[in-house]
Amino acid sequence: MQGQKSRLPNLAGGGWFKWNLKFLGIFLALIFSFNFIFSDNTSALFVPTLSASVDQASLQVNGNSVINSTDKTAEIPFNFTVNTNNRTGYTATLSSETENTALTNTSSAAGAKIDSISTDLSLNNLPNNTWGYKFSNSSNYAPIPALSTPAQILQTAGKTNGNESNQLSIGMKLADNLESGNYTNKLILSFVSNPYTMRAVMTNGPDFNTRIRKLSGESEDSINNGFNNVIYRIERSSSVDLNKNLISIDDSDSDYQIFAWFDNDTKSIKYYSEGQKIFLNSDSSKAFIGLKELRQLDLLNFDTSNVKDMSRMFAYLENVEDLDLSFFKVKNVKNMEYMFIGMTKIKNLNLGWENESDVSNTRGMFSGLKTIRLLDLSNFDTKNVVNMSAMFENMSSLESIRFGDKFITKNVNTMGGMFSNDVELKTLDLSGFDTSNVTNMEYMFYLNHKLNPLNLSNFNTSRVQNMSYMFSNMWALENLDVSSFDTSNVTNMAHMFGGLAKITTLNLNNFNTSKVTDMSNMFNSMLIIENLSLPSFDTRSVVNMAGMFAAMEGLKNLNISSFDTSNVKSFRYMFLLGMAHDYGHDQVDHLERIYVSKKFVISAMETGGADGIFHRRPSLTVGAAVGAGCTYVSSGTGNPFCIGSTWVVVP
Repeated sequence: MQGQKSRLPNLAGGGWFKWNLKFLGIFLALIFSFNFIFSDNTSALFVPTLSASVDQASLQVNGNSVINSTDKTAEIPFNFTVNTNNRTGYTATLSSETENTALTNTSSAAGAKIDSISTDLSLNNLPNNTWGYKFSNSSNYAPIPALSTPAQILQTAGKTNGNESNQLSIGMKLADNLESGNYTNKLILSFVSNPYTMRAVMTNGPDFNTRIRKLSGESEDSINNGFNNVIYRIERSSSVDLNKNLISIDDSDSDYQIFAWFDNDTKSIKYYSEGQKIFLNSDSSKAFIGLKELRQLDLLNFDTSNVKDMSRMFAYLENVEDLDLSFFKVKNVKNMEYMFIGMTKIKNLNLGWENESDVSNTRGMFSGLKTIRLLDLSNFDTKNVVNMSAMFENMSSLESIRFGDKFITKNVNTMGGMFSNDVELKTLDLSGFDTSNVTNMEYMFYLNHKLNPLNLSNFNTSRVQNMSYMFSNMWALENLDVSSFDTSNVTNMAHMFGGLAKITTLNLNNFNTSKVTDMSNMFNSMLIIENLSLPSFDTRSVVNMAGMFAAMEGLKNLNISSFDTSNVKSFRYMFLLGMAHDYGHDQVDHLERIYVSKKFVISAMETGGADGIFHRRPSLTVGAAVGAGCTYVSSGTGNPFCIGSTWVVVP
């Protein structure tokens, strides 16, 4: 391709400085016969075009005015406008017409000139009698480039949106000792379209999925609401089978057509294109979703370098056992939400992505991969991810995850359910996790039945608002150190420690609960802990304490002397003795003492009732009616309820 060049001639000074920008009528000649060869099957004839112009063909400067100004400087802006449909954009360069980069006074016997600056400088810092140029909003001026070393001032990567304008500025600084005369030079602006290679581009993911499912004979209703039970393979063919019902699966921007057909004998979708590679669409979401019977997927000829959305791309491929994506280029991918969800039989998933990634959403990415035992993410770049919720949820065979140095979590704001229901997970190294921006940790380790130990000493929880179910039903966990947790912004602690069946001690003295509104079932089914002291708990904002200490079969002493329950509406089953059958424990009441203050009242109670509060806890009540051998937790305007000798009221 040839780029036509515009000239800025006759820069004059002393008395007057003058140069011209002569823009030729044609800026770029495109030779299609050399660069673009089309076959009979080409779907579209793409012809790159480029036009350019400048708003000033001649620039003049009054040198006397510059010298007489306060700072002796001048700045002369001009604009150039480019319009191109070239999909790879264009490159603009600037140079002097010759190797001479100075503004020269041709009538001067002494060879007077205004030299180009030699390094980038701001306008005020230009040496006397020098000049330079700058592009757009740059704060500094650059040296004038010689013809042999033109400077690239702009390179774009795509077509313009109509006419697009940019600004160049010439700057100079003059001194009184400058010899009178005309100082001239010529600048050349060149615009060249970037090289373009023809490509075969797939239609967007949802459309591809719909087209191939229709091709296999699937009904519209099934496509919208069910799974495909017909397609067993998707593979490339070396030629087009003209005897089949051919459909097009290429994008409107594709230079080559991509044909697909269904082979009923092999239950295969076959595709063909003249393009050596097939570029997947920037939106490749749901491309293969719901192909329930698919066993073989040929992806080797797919180029993913332009893909931005891979969400649900392989969702519910229930019969694929091996998937090698190590060759995938994921640099531009932003969305991997539920990318592999429901691949229930996959045993080998090779990611191996060593290139950088721009992904920001990995929500549910590996959810429901029930047969994976080891997940290797040692090369996965997550530095831009903000959502990791449910990322490894329901991986029922997962035993270990290998995180690498690129697995960065500093920008993540939600980790809710991240490892939820990974019932076989035994080890988990989170020492590299930065949780300083996380606001949601609900269900994070929920139902991790075999995980032990768990070290969270590096966790920064200062922004977390939801910790409900965070450690719920971690049956094997024997020690849990949350002494470093900052809970000052947490509002929900429901079921937080519920079902920690092997924990014997729990230090929560540092917990700030001033914003918590829900503590329901917070310690439910902590079976063997004998002493639980919560003297620093601020419960003035809590409205729900239902089941808070239920099914704590081994509990002997409970210190809740700091509790102010004036706003609590639900006390239902707060001290329930029961539900332990789920863990193989007898329902034996070992409770000896509960320490409370007179602020433990039920005046705001809407659900629970005195009987419900102490359900199956005979040690907490005496007599069948209020006042029959009982004392009260509170009196006066509140609603007192009957308590037995177990209670100790702390002033």
